Amino acid sequence: MTPDNGPDEFNGESFSEGFDQGFGTAGTEGLLLPPWERRERYGFLNGLYLSIKDVMLAPRTFFHRMPTQVGLAQPLYFALVLGVVAAFFVWMWSLAGSSLQMFVADDLEEVFQGPLYSFLAFLFSPVTVAILVFFKAGLIHLMLMLVGGNKLGFEATFRVAAYGEAASILALLPFCGIFFGVLWSLFITIVGLYSIHETDPWRAVVAVIAPMFLCLSLFSASAILVMVGLG
Repeated sequence: MTPDNGPDEFNGESFSEGFDQGFGTAGTEGLLLPPWERRERYGFLNGLYLSIKDVMLAPRTFFHRMPTQVGLAQPLYFALVLGVVAAFFVWMWSLAGSSLQMFVADDLEEVFQGPLYSFLAFLFSPVTVAILVFFKAGLIHLMLMLVGGNKLGFEATFRVAAYGEAASILALLPFCGIFFGVLWSLFITIVGLYSIHETDPWRAVVAVIAPMFLCLSLFSASAILVMVGLG
């Protein structure tokens, strides 16, 4: 098949060629596994790179062609790899920032607190990433069910939540990378939800945004109660 020059092309292959024979258990025509789940063909680093690129630049196509009923292990593994890499770079940038602060700070203990916390976050990142991905997927899927957007079950939502962690690669950018990564991850998650479940975009938006407001409201309420109690 001759590759076209459309937006889904990568490394000389069309999107569908790159995922050739990556069918799920049902073998449904047109549903194709991402390169990350075809590492025997692409290799670890190339499969990781291609999947990150496609998730971030073509999320609608990526998730629309993704099969379900093939397990949670591979997308969770993907999220863990990206989460650990992101935590490592956050730690590195924290060290770099502390090195600059040493020349102007009066209290060196405060200077080194940031890198220490970042190191601990990196050390425990596999556990925290796994918990957060399941928690995120669970909240989003519950809300998606409430608005009637669930068509393929929890695994589909989990795959969107896990592969949405591709945006955490932006932690490679110093200091502000995490912020942009969070915003891009929200966009990917919304697009991924309505693409994989084939539902209305507004249902995906509500499913993603509502849990955020709920968590922020609970956090704000807790902070107010603590301040009132201290007062």
